[in-house]
Amino acid sequence: MNKRLISATLCMLLLGSAGPAFSQSFSGLPLRGQRQAPDGYISVQSGISFSIPITDGNDEKQQQDAIKSFYRIAASNCAVLLDTIADDCQISGLSSNTDVTNIDGRGPKLMVRGQVTMAVKLKLAAGAAK
Repeated sequence: MNKRLISATLCMLLLGSAGPAFSQSFSGLPLRGQRQAPDGYISVQSGISFSIPITDGNDEKQQQDAIKSFYRIAASNCAVLLDTIADDCQISGLSSNTDVTNIDGRGPKLMVRGQVTMAVKLKLAAGAAK
């Protein structure tokens, strides 16, 4: 009976303290995914996907290495844009996931997929400047 009373008391305390948190307005908070690029910028997204065979059974170490590779590729996207069409580029969002698959029966592979979102200020076209 003592355990039931303690459990009931803890539940009441937790629910009672959560009330003020639930009553707060979230209208002033930015919604996830609703970011807009600053004036004069456009939003550019790039999808990245690659697979790596798992060779030594140490998929945790290989997963960490693969994520590092993903972040390096994501970071290089701005460099490519700056080299080609952009005057300014900043990463504004990044998502990634990894999983192990064996679809083709050739052994396990580590799949890495993700998106990088960038705010990009385009270069002026050569004919547009006067």
